[in-house]
Amino acid sequence: MKAKRILLLSLALITAASSFGCGKESSKSEEKSSKAETTAEATEEAEEETTKKDKKDSKGGDVLDEMSLGMLGYVEKSKQTSANVNASSIYKSIMTVLTDEESKFSGNIIYAKAGEGDFGEKLSEYYSPLNELEYVAIIDDYGQPKAVMCCEGTSRKDKVGVYGDVEDADDIRDMKWKKVLEKFGLEYGEYTDIKLEKVDNSYTGSNYNTTREEPQGIDFDDIDAVESCDLAAAIAWEYNRGEKDIPVYLYGKWSKDTPFTAITEETDWEMPKHGDIEYVMEYNGFSVTNVYCWDTERDRKYVGDADMGYGYTNFVGKTWDDVLDYYGYKQGEYVEY
Repeated sequence: MKAKRILLLSLALITAASSFGCGKESSKSEEKSSKAETTAEATEEAEEETTKKDKKDSKGGDVLDEMSLGMLGYVEKSKQTSANVNASSIYKSIMTVLTDEESKFSGNIIYAKAGEGDFGEKLSEYYSPLNELEYVAIIDDYGQPKAVMCCEGTSRKDKVGVYGDVEDADDIRDMKWKKVLEKFGLEYGEYTDIKLEKVDNSYTGSNYNTTREEPQGIDFDDIDAVESCDLAAAIAWEYNRGEKDIPVYLYGKWSKDTPFTAITEETDWEMPKHGDIEYVMEYNGFSVTNVYCWDTERDRKYVGDADMGYGYTNFVGKTWDDVLDYYGYKQGEYVEY
C-alpha cells in the first residue's frame, strides 16, 4: 500500500511538473507572439509616419520649387526690364547731346563703350550709370539714332536691352552680346569712330524732334486715341510738376477718382473723362521721360503715349498687353520706383 501511495504521488508530481512546464512554454510563446505583433505595429506606424513625412516634404519641395521658379522668372524679367530701360536712356542721352551740339552722326552704325571718348563723356553728363555699358546705335538717313542695343557683358546672364525701331527685337534680347555684334558685322572690343557733322537749321536735333511731336501712326480723327495720349501726358506732368506727395510707380494705377493737380485752371487743356488708368513710366535719373497708359474703360488697343521731348512711341498698332509684355510686367502687379 505504501509503495502504491508513493507511486501515485510520483505520478502526480510528474503531471504537475509537466503542466507547469507547458504553461511556461505557452507563456513564452505568447510573449514572443505579442512582442512580434507589437514590433510589426510599431514598424507599420513608423513606415506610415515616414511616408507621411516624405509626402509632406515632397509637397513642400514642390511648392518651394514652384516658388523658386517663380522668383527666378521674376528676377529674369526684372533684369530684362532694366536692360531695356538702359537702352532707352542711352538713346535719349544721345538725342540730347546731338541737340546740344546741333549735330548729326556720319555713318550708319555706332559701336561704343558708354562713358569713353569725347562723345561718351558727354553722354555721361546726362546718365552716369551708362559708364558700364557697351552699346550699338543704328543710324537713320538723317544722322539720328533710330534704335539702340546695349549690354553690360558677354555672358548669358548679361541681358541685352533694346529700344527703338529694329527688326527681330525679341530675338536680339535672347542673344549673347557677341552674337548681337556679329549680327551687325561688328567685332567685340573693336569700337567704331564716332564722327559728328553740323546740320543746317532745318535739321537741328531740336527741329528734327518737332517733326515727331505726336506718336506716329495714330489716327487723330479717332477721339479715343487722342484722349489716351492726353491722359499719358497728364500723368507725366503730374509726376514732374504735381503738388501732391504721390507714390511713384514704374507700373501703377491712377484712380478715376484721383484728381490731376498739375493741370491748373490757367491752362486751356480740358482733361478727358476717364476710368482707372494703368500706366508705365520711364525715367532718366529722377525725371519722367516717357509714359504709356491705358484707360481701363477703353479698348486695350488704345495705348496712350507721352514722350517728354522725343515724340514717338514703339507701341503704335499694339495693345496694352504688348506694353506690359515688353517691360516684363504682369497685369495688376504694380512696381514702385
